[in-house]
Amino acid sequence: MSLRLAILGYLSTGPGTGYDMSRQFDTGLGWFWSARHSQIYPELRRMTQMGLITRDPDMAGENLEKFTYRITEEGRSVLTEWVNSPPVYPPNRDVERLQLIFADDAPEALRAHLEAHREHHERHCRRLREILDAIESGEHERINLRLRNRPEETRNLTLGLRVLAYSGDLERAQLEVRWAERALAWLDAREAAVSPEVKGG
Repeated sequence: MSLRLAILGYLSTGPGTGYDMSRQFDTGLGWFWSARHSQIYPELRRMTQMGLITRDPDMAGENLEKFTYRITEEGRSVLTEWVNSPPVYPPNRDVERLQLIFADDAPEALRAHLEAHREHHERHCRRLREILDAIESGEHERINLRLRNRPEETRNLTLGLRVLAYSGDLERAQLEVRWAERALAWLDAREAAVSPEVKGG
């Protein structure tokens, strides 16, 4: 997947400024596709030149944060073609697991590693739960905008897909927390088994 498709997806809900998109990639869409500000604005320029999006022609100057962008029919066609394609999974790159399998070179750091991993995913769980609560209670501003722009008969689908996406990420984070807890229990048992040997000389 590319940043271009994420931007098209965002703008298919409604228009937005470069600042709006940057903020969204820091929060909502950032759960599924991260992007730096320095990547977003050049891509907006390219997409405008390609005719996938338009920008507000009334804005003076070149302040890309303040332009309002809208998806074009060509942009919608590209987005529709992509969502009709089978999912593509990138090669796995898991820094945490890679560190873990070589942690026998620094066993004294292992507990801190596992605790940090658990805390990271506990934070994810809390934030995802907040997002899901906002979606389910009808308080998520961007999703409410998308719902207003959809035919009434498809709104359940629109809402359900977002609940599925965020709840899927929540379940993944919960699984990582449980895994870290099992790993820490394994470490406790291992250290308890090693300690008598050390004491006994």
